[in-house]
Amino acid sequence: MSHPHGLASHAVISGPETETDPRELESFAERFKQRRIKLGVTQADVGSALANLKIPGVGCLSQSTICRFESLTLSHNNMVALKPILEAWLEEAERAQREKMTKPEIYTGGDKKRKRTSIAAPEKRSLEAYFAVQPRPSSEKIAAIAEKLDLKKNVVRVWFCNQRQKQKRMKFSATY
Repeated sequence: MSHPHGLASHAVISGPETETDPRELESFAERFKQRRIKLGVTQADVGSALANLKIPGVGCLSQSTICRFESLTLSHNNMVALKPILEAWLEEAERAQREKMTKPEIYTGGDKKRKRTSIAAPEKRSLEAYFAVQPRPSSEKIAAIAEKLDLKKNVVRVWFCNQRQKQKRMKFSATY
């Protein structure tokens, strides 16, 4: 019988860790996402790379499964089953990244694409609070916010632009 999320074909790790605290799963999912983004790896790349780990019973996973893990929309049991697999992938990816740093001549690639900016939850909440007060801050105010949150000025400026666009879209969709 196949499971709609493709996890049934993979080994389900059972034992004492099946009682994993939901807060720990949530914390790991957030750390996993932040570290994955910092490594510059897409959700689809993670899903494909899992097959390379050679974990018995674990093959590729879909991008949507990785997305649902990060957004905590998988069942608790599936989250528990995936956690050690994703921990193993993360350790391997970070080890490879460290090797890449010590031997950069091996990894000569073409033009590097800029990594997607990721704003952590506390900074995001602060930005949302500033936005609620003033959706169009001056350049000086943006610089002050950026300094206070330890973000690049351009990141804060673009975040405000994106929020205004999002607000505009939501207003537009509410009228239709």
